[in-house]
This record gives sequence, structure tokens and C-alpha cells, in this order.
Amino acid sequence: MVLSRPFVTPGQPIPATPTKVTFMKNWTYRLVMCGALGLLAGGITPRSLHAADEPLEKLVATANSGDPTARATAIQSLGTRGEPAVEPLTKLLSSDSPAVRAAAARALGNIGPAAKPAVNRLIELFSDDDPAVRRQSLGALAAIRPGPKVTVPLFVKLMQDSDPGVRIRVMQVIADAKQAAVPALIEGLKNPAATYWACLILRDIGPDAKDAAPALIEILKDARPEVRREAVLALAAIGAKDAAPQLTALLADENARVAATYALGVLGQVPAEAEKTLRRNAQSSDGMLSTTSLWALARVHPQDIALKKAALTQLVARLQDKDPFVRSAAARALAALPPSPEISGPIFEKALASADEKTAHYMLDALAGLGPVAVPRLIAALKYTSLRGQVAYILGQIGPGAAPATPALAKLVSDPDANVSLEAAYALAKIGPTAKAAVPALIDALGREGDAPRPAITYALGSIGPAAAPAEQALLKNLAGPSESLALMSAWALIKIKGASAKTAAQVLPVLNAGLKSSAAQSRQASAESLGGLGSFASQAVPNLKALLDDANSDVRETARASLAQIEK
Repeated sequence: MVLSRPFVTPGQPIPATPTKVTFMKNWTYRLVMCGALGLLAGGITPRSLHAADEPLEKLVATANSGDPTARATAIQSLGTRGEPAVEPLTKLLSSDSPAVRAAAARALGNIGPAAKPAVNRLIELFSDDDPAVRRQSLGALAAIRPGPKVTVPLFVKLMQDSDPGVRIRVMQVIADAKQAAVPALIEGLKNPAATYWACLILRDIGPDAKDAAPALIEILKDARPEVRREAVLALAAIGAKDAAPQLTALLADENARVAATYALGVLGQVPAEAEKTLRRNAQSSDGMLSTTSLWALARVHPQDIALKKAALTQLVARLQDKDPFVRSAAARALAALPPSPEISGPIFEKALASADEKTAHYMLDALAGLGPVAVPRLIAALKYTSLRGQVAYILGQIGPGAAPATPALAKLVSDPDANVSLEAAYALAKIGPTAKAAVPALIDALGREGDAPRPAITYALGSIGPAAAPAEQALLKNLAGPSESLALMSAWALIKIKGASAKTAAQVLPVLNAGLKSSAAQSRQASAESLGGLGSFASQAVPNLKALLDDANSDVRETARASLAQIEK
């Protein structure tokens, strides 16, 4: 909400900028977005495709040769060979070359849990002189997942690493351990050098860290303002209602009073003496303090309509504050309040009608929290060219309730801005079958060359389902095209549109069977998932799917297993 922000270092102000959650769960989205990213990150290249066909022994020999480029390619390819490659990659961790050590660590991480024999050597590299080696070793250990008994005590010590890249990865991995990490973090709170970082991680873990509440309450006495602030935020995330008296005392602490106000609002526990202070602070000239106080008061008194209306009116006004942090905090506060469309709707409508483009930008996050009732105002916000991508994204997050925006989104799928057209296509996909009016525009955009996001447009057509039947010929044409991702997406869309049948299977099986043997893991996974949608009509693909049960990529293995169950069912 108001104080949500990424990890910061002690002494830094709390940035409060609107965030955009990336939805990467669907393989279709990953397939579109990861193709180009894979190339940039050293993923699928003509050289690596060739290396993928080399015998293991030859790859090992090349990985130990003197040609830096050939070595890098061979090491990368070893990372796709699973358990047989673990021993040679572990030996490369002792190379004199930092680049080789880092590449070998990354490759072991790509192998995943099967690389557990390399854990001890990877741990030794956490003290490597080269920061890239330390980062890759830590990332590999996170991917291998040797278990909290190995990682958590080690990571608590590593929070003091001077390399920010290592420290951030450490915190993320500990937070992933959740409740299992809490005892070690409680110990970390006792170490002055680790206290700040332990608070950050406990906050990230949230309610699962409730056992740390007594220790965090003690930390509220710490002399360092940044530590007190983070302890307050951790208590809020944990839901430590017993901390309300100590948090109330911090309302007099200039360095922690905003955080304490936020925490009391989250906890919904505002003692009588605290409420007087909050009402006074709501009128403060300190924009962040007054904004947070308004939010907290409205949150703990949800039935007080007059208070809520006054708070909403003032918060909307704060969206035009000259301080960008206050504007962003106000937007987050509005989005986090319990929905009251009958109150907030008219306030937003009036504010948006007179808003400049910058103010409108901050209002969008708040509008998203209103759900379908915000759709008319979001459609109106499309008049701002620079906001169209963000508006389309929010409409997609609203989903089927955003169906009235279909005509406006249909116009944007051919927008010259690639990001706008991409977000519009995904928004139509999220709206689903009720976006059938967009089918003609999607078919038209699919036939265009240039920057049109054709895989995303294909995804939208498939998500609309049978109503997108007029797109069949265009999709069949793309099955035979040069783009693997577009061909696989077209096969998936045809199954969604036409349903499982012998005819559909005859059209898409050649593409999907080829996809199962792709060198790209995301393509293998996409093909396996689509075959599951064909059910028993995909029976001829069973041998190829069974081969994927031993795939080096765990996601591919899991998808193949699920699809086989669907086919055999």
C-alpha cells in the first residue's frame, strides 16, 4: 500500500512508485516474452543449437579448451544435459577464469535439484573474489534447493556481503523458505549487522513469521531510525496486533511515525490516544504523514461514511501534490481502501475529468482497485496516448468485467506502439469469450507484418474460443510459417477454437510433435500442454511425450506428465 517498495539500503528514503505486476504464469505469455529475452541473455543461438547436438564428451572437452567463445557455448549446453553433466561442471568451478566459474555455476543452476552433489563447492564460491561468481553461485544454490537446513543459516551470514547483488538474492531465497527460515532470522535480529536485513525478510515472509513478533517489538527500541522503521513494517506484514501499544508510542518518533501510522492501519488496531494523534496528523503539512493518516482512519472505520468520503476526497486531491512520493502514496492509499464504488466512483469521475496527464497516471493504480465499475473511466483515460499501455494492462487485470472496453481495445491491437498493441491483445485475452466483437480487428492485425505482436494476437483469438472461428484460415497459414513460437501458439489457438477432434489433431499434431523436440524448453512445454488439450486425439504423440518425462527441465517434465494423464484419461 502506501509504503510498498522494493528492497532498500539503510538510510534510503522509502520509494513509493506505482508497481506493475507481471503475469508470467501462462506458458503462452512466457513463450511470447521469453523468445527475444532468451537471445539477449545468451539463450538460444545458432551456435548453441549446434552445441546441443554434440556428444557429452565433446562438450566437456570444449568446455576445457582455450577458446573463450567455444567454452561459454559448451558450458551453457552442458546445463541442458542434466545429471551426467554435474561432475564436469563441478570441476569447472575450480577454473582459474572467473568467467568460466560463473558460467559453470549458472549451468548447474539450470540443471536444478539433480545438481545437489555440487552444493558444497558452490558454497565455497560464496567467498570468491569475483562478485559475478558469487551471484551465480548463490543463484545456482537457490535453483538446486538443497533445503533450509543447509541454506538458511548460511544465508543469514551472507546478508552482510558487500555485494548488493548477492545480498538481494540472499534475501529472496530466505524469504522463499518462509516459516522454516524464521528461527534463523530471529537469531539474525540479534546481530546488529544483520538486523536491518532480517527485518526486511521477515516483512516479506509475512504472517508465517508470527513467531518473530516479540523479537521485532524489542527492535523498536533500536537507536537506528531505519531499523525501527523496518521493524514496524515487518510487524504490520506479520499482523502482530499485540504490538499496537508500542506502535502508538512511535507516533511521536519523527523517523518512524509514518510507518507506525501505516502499521496501525494495517492491523486495524488504533487505541483511543492514537486516534487523536492520527486525526491531528491528517491535517499535517507533511504530505506523506497526512496521506497515511487519512488512509489509516478510513481503513479502521469502514462504516463511517462521512469519514470515508472526506478521506477519499482529500486523497484524490493529493494526487496532484507537487511531491511525487505523496502522489504515489495517495494512489496506493486509494487502491488499498475497501471498495466503495458508490462513494469513490463520483469522486474519481470528477477528478479524472479535470486531471492532467501526470495526475491521471497516478490515478490509474487507484482505479484498478475499483474493479468493473472503473471501466468507463479507464476507457476515458485512453485519450492520453502515453497511458494507453498501462490502461490496457489494468483492463486486462479486471478481466471479463472489462468487456465494455472491447471496442476500444480492438482499435489498439494495431497501435504503432508495440507495447500498447501487446497489452491490448493480452487484455482481450483476459476478457475472454465476451471479447468476440474484437475478432475482426484481431484477424486484421494478425495479417500485418512489422511490429504487430502476432503471437499475443493469436493468444487472444484462442482465449476468445469458438467465437473466433473466422480466424481459422489465418491460423492454419501460420502453422507452416517460419516462426516456431507463432506456429505453436496457432496450434494451441486452433484447439481452443475448434475443440478436440480428429480433424483438429490432423492439422496441429505435426507442429506440436516437432515442438516436443525443440531445443527451447518453453517450446517443449508449450507443445506438451497443447497436446493435453487434444485428449485421446493426441495418442500418437504419447511416445514423444513420454520421452519428456526425463527432460532436463522440471517444468517440461511436469507438463508432460499432466498431458499424458489427460490423453490417457
